[in-house]
Amino acid sequence: MAQHATLATLREINASVVLTAIRADPPLSRAEVSRRTGMTKPTVANALDLLLAAGLVRQAAPPGETHYGAVYFEPVHTLAHVLALDIGTRFVRGAICDLGGAMLARHDHRIADSAPETVLAAAKAVHDRLLEGGGDRPGLEVAVAGVPGVVDPREGVIRESNRAELEGVPIRARLAEALGVPAEVENDVTLAAVGEHASGAGRGVDDFAFLSIGAGVGAGLVLSGRPHRGHRGAAGEVDNPPPGQEFAPDSPSADALVSWSAASLGERRTPEELFAAGRAGEPKAVEILTEQARRTAVRIAEITKVADVELVVLGGGIGLASADILGRIEAALAVLVRRPPRLAVSGLGDAPVLVGAMARGAQLGWERFTTRRISEAAVRSNT
Repeated sequence: MAQHATLATLREINASVVLTAIRADPPLSRAEVSRRTGMTKPTVANALDLLLAAGLVRQAAPPGETHYGAVYFEPVHTLAHVLALDIGTRFVRGAICDLGGAMLARHDHRIADSAPETVLAAAKAVHDRLLEGGGDRPGLEVAVAGVPGVVDPREGVIRESNRAELEGVPIRARLAEALGVPAEVENDVTLAAVGEHASGAGRGVDDFAFLSIGAGVGAGLVLSGRPHRGHRGAAGEVDNPPPGQEFAPDSPSADALVSWSAASLGERRTPEELFAAGRAGEPKAVEILTEQARRTAVRIAEITKVADVELVVLGGGIGLASADILGRIEAALAVLVRRPPRLAVSGLGDAPVLVGAMARGAQLGWERFTTRRISEAAVRSNT
């Protein structure tokens, strides 16, 4: 009995290894899978039989013309779906994707405040809207949400947030209860970095930071190709204000920009108005945006000195607008660090958190779903 269980477990492990190889670079032939995994061809064939029975792979068209009659295989990503959420200050944005991360539908829901009940109701409304008219669409495997705050990685509780009403909320458990599916919750800027790594400016870069500059300022880190959260999930909190203050000294945040520029100009202007005036060559606005570039460079320098990143991607409302002052940021940064990183502005618009949630959700959902499917297929094959 023990030997039978061991052999069955080994077969499941082999199937998982083969599936990982195929998913990493589809389509692959049996011979290529054997070369990449180091398994014998009979072992690969046995694993493929199990994967075909589980419905996790299918035959695929060969790449190119010279395939010498070999049969190729690709993963099947459409057997389950994932819900991705970006819980922001004005919207809860949501998307449904398959297990390969391909977006199938998106919906944005405006919120009036960040009270936990408001946020959870909006998440449920997005969930319901996205599942409307799904017909025979497979069910959800998992939900992944980005939230504005430091999330305790063990307990799923928001420990710090620029939205005070969210602090102390066990958001992971409450979201799972509201949606009726397992949930994972991450800091929103960390997920933005995951999104950039998956399909943005950080693709192919192992060490980079996503610096979000908007109402607040925060960094998401990808180090050695993986998101880095830190011991308490607080890695990248580079702009925490001192107790009792609205924002940190020399902060590049939107609120700070509006505040100190008003003192300089004698009138209050929005960030959009300031950047427009800078593009028009208004001298005082140019001076203010040069100071904004310096403040941004200081935050980038802090990240660079600690993490030695190759690239910093700018996002958030102010970060995206900083395309206008990128040269000035680079000049200020060159004074602060000996070997400055490359700078880029995100090309994902308002969606880096959502893209990151889809990427993370697709990986997590794939692991959960395929483990269960392989085990079920193995049981059926032994009966």
